[in-house]
Amino acid sequence: MNLDQVKVGTRVKSNREFSNVPLGTEGIIDEDYGSGVMVAWDLPDHPLPYGYRQWDGMPAIASRILRDGFDKQKELKLLDVV
Repeated sequence: MNLDQVKVGTRVKSNREFSNVPLGTEGIIDEDYGSGVMVAWDLPDHPLPYGYRQWDGMPAIASRILRDGFDKQKELKLLDVV
């Protein structure tokens, strides 16, 4: 993934395994915070709500959505656009 592809609502997938996120898991970029983006993971045992596109500001513990941050300069290579 490159900077030109970063948009809130873009569906991505992991091209490596992360803690609680298997290789190839898909998710949505749900927040752009300037130097990085947050991805909300669409996990098999806890899928994202239908039509989910953007973070609503609710704490992750309340929404039960697993989100991870990725630095735009160093970590976008860990994601592929679906």
